[in-house]
Amino acid sequence: MSAWAELRRDGAFGTTATVELYRCVRAVARAGNFPPPTGHQQWTMDAIMETAHEVFADAKGPQRLVELAMKAHDDDSFRRVLEQVVRNFLREKARATTKGRLIRRLREVLDDDARFRVVADGQPGAGRNIELADGTTPGVWNGRLSDLVTAAYKVTDVTIVRWRFDARRESPVADAQSLADVCEATLRAAGASVAVAELADVVAARFAVGPTPVVTPVDDVDAWLPGVDSIDLAEAEADVRAGAQRLLGQLTSREQLVLAYLDQPVRQIADHTGLGKSVAAQIAARVKEIAGQVLGAEPRRDDMLSLARALATPRPPNDH
Repeated sequence: MSAWAELRRDGAFGTTATVELYRCVRAVARAGNFPPPTGHQQWTMDAIMETAHEVFADAKGPQRLVELAMKAHDDDSFRRVLEQVVRNFLREKARATTKGRLIRRLREVLDDDARFRVVADGQPGAGRNIELADGTTPGVWNGRLSDLVTAAYKVTDVTIVRWRFDARRESPVADAQSLADVCEATLRAAGASVAVAELADVVAARFAVGPTPVVTPVDDVDAWLPGVDSIDLAEAEADVRAGAQRLLGQLTSREQLVLAYLDQPVRQIADHTGLGKSVAAQIAARVKEIAGQVLGAEPRRDDMLSLARALATPRPPNDH
């Protein structure tokens, strides 16, 4: 009996549907590069089972089960909807975990930098907002986050450091100087104090902070999940696409334009982009450095870089 038929008959996850859920968690976690749950360093079978049970056991569990029951109408749709439910769950968990770490990192950096201070007691945003110590950011910002992200992207001389789950301490996402420079540019664009949580959102967008790298020991999982080889190709393609998107997320629009022609000589890059040769050379060098930082440890690095270049290549006006 299929997982969908079992769920429809019993109204609950039986043996077959539970194995399908484990398989789905494993596939989505690997393809989406999501971090394992707290207390686990890798996506072992214990981590998969714990996560799978939590999907339908937490406060939103009944809502997810209803969504699955309403949207699925056969075996194929059941797998698609289940995959989306699991992906949304893992995204929510990853966002909460990563943002918490990033906020702590920002507090650490800004506390040590004389350019910044916490808004004093008795002022709007006291104890929660960050302002510039030179007094040029009075009041509380209440504008559009996208405007602050745009200002953050204008700071291009930054050092990117990948967030690693296996580091001995929480990784910094970027060096302190780069984080501080981005925060200063953000505050000057705001013209007012900004909450630490909102600064974290800006930094996350600027440095493409997302789920941490994942290591899944295959031997530890495959014996429990028969038949998963059929999804290996799809997982590999999803992994390559995720890596390409991570790289694009680290680049400014001009850097993406140069990335599209990165395999060509500087003169041709300049011709394609309209940039001067010296500027094209500088941006190309910076893009190569960023690509090395973002994709250097990835086993499918070349495939990810090729796809990123293809995605960044401008399409002709009549190409629909």
